[in-house]
Amino acid sequence: MDVCFENVFITPAVEAINVIQATAEENDRAASFDPHHGHRETDAGQETAAQSPANDPSASASPAGSAETPRTETAAEKNPWSAWAWLGMCKNSSRKILNTIPNIVHVDVDAFFASVEQVLNPKLRGKPVLVGRGCVASASYEAKFRGVKTAMGFREALRICPKAIVVPGQYEHYADFAERVRRILETYTPAVETAALDDFYLDFAGTERLYPDYEATLRRLQAEIRGRTGLSVSVGAARTKVVASIASRLERPRGFRMIAPGEEENFLTPLPVEKLHGIGHVHAGALAERGIATIGQVRQVPKPALQAAFGEALGQQIWERARGLDGREVLLPSTPKSVSRETTIEGGTIDMEFLGGLIEYLSERIGSTLREYGKQARTIGLRIRYVDHFSAHQTARISKPTNDERELLAAAKDLFGKLFTRRVAVRLVGVSVNNLETDKRQHELFDTNANRRWYLNRGVDSVRGRYGWNAVFYGKGLELREHYATKPNGLVLSTPCLSR
Repeated sequence: MDVCFENVFITPAVEAINVIQATAEENDRAASFDPHHGHRETDAGQETAAQSPANDPSASASPAGSAETPRTETAAEKNPWSAWAWLGMCKNSSRKILNTIPNIVHVDVDAFFASVEQVLNPKLRGKPVLVGRGCVASASYEAKFRGVKTAMGFREALRICPKAIVVPGQYEHYADFAERVRRILETYTPAVETAALDDFYLDFAGTERLYPDYEATLRRLQAEIRGRTGLSVSVGAARTKVVASIASRLERPRGFRMIAPGEEENFLTPLPVEKLHGIGHVHAGALAERGIATIGQVRQVPKPALQAAFGEALGQQIWERARGLDGREVLLPSTPKSVSRETTIEGGTIDMEFLGGLIEYLSERIGSTLREYGKQARTIGLRIRYVDHFSAHQTARISKPTNDERELLAAAKDLFGKLFTRRVAVRLVGVSVNNLETDKRQHELFDTNANRRWYLNRGVDSVRGRYGWNAVFYGKGLELREHYATKPNGLVLSTPCLSR
């Protein structure tokens, strides 16, 4: 459905754009040739344009075929930095312009983890770098050009590229750089979606008056990220997410590609099927067995045949995206519906003191995250996995919603006592909370300890925000620091990306 509010359009799928535009032009022509036509309605029926009186000399000056008479712009509309211009809601915004701008932009950081390591350690610049433990989580382009691929085992990667430098990875630095990139992107448009740590989607709809030279704006964005973070990014622009993401990944590193509306099918036709989002190596192999190697050839396959081969949902998705159709919108960030922290224990352990300290640390991280988002949790869960891969999980309802790690810890320890019933080493511990609600806590009249905890938690959060997580910690944290290294943002656990 095509929705219009003060000339701001949410465009439909690519196949319907030309039909809607032709209908609008036909309505405009009918209105301009009807001498008794006092006003006209837009497609959604929410905007009217009054026709000038016959004795108005400006009416005779209007060009033939125009549906509106010229009018004087207000100062706010003339100013490209005004709120009206930013929102794209000026009365004289051009519908034709809105329909010809590839407003969805995909920004992908090139070789993210490896690039951050090269920025942090200048000695690694220009050298092949591999990041990960056991397998390659990220490889610099110096290594990729030699044939190294992501998820490849280190033994094979080092055989292909024997001079590669292996680093284990530092998640807290990656998260910091990702946030710096995001803040830069938000200076260009408020509609920024973080699809992954190094993947971002932007929506520039309604910013045409703010950025009259759209391509130059995107190139400036690309250069600004490079200058302020040292990271190179690839940029793709199109009318849909799927086409924008394919465009950004075609010419990495530092790729740049804009796909004009209506050119999606021509752009996709010669590309191999592996480039299509949602098709992996297994599906690509199944298509290759049937002589289908390009996206253009996929479009020749009837939808029922694709659904029969890959299932109804995936077959429908492949059929749509082979045509550049993608109904997903850029999603704005939202508060979490649940929070979880977990980590593995190398070799496993049955040391109750150590496991208790680990649960305490994970509870602290969850409590801090809840307070950061202004949330409280009503339900807590604990998950453990033994070295023999047997898993146990249990949840419990907290008596009253809380974000106090002491209360979360007490509930988590009760669950651990119920779950740890085998004389087998524990390999994984995880704590999670859900059923979150807004923190509307008031001071207790009779429970002075709860009030003290409230002030203590906020004081600890303030100190950690200024001096780092390890500036303040509880007593059991001393034992954990004998087993794990420390960094400003916390402990370096075995799975730092999951236990931050």
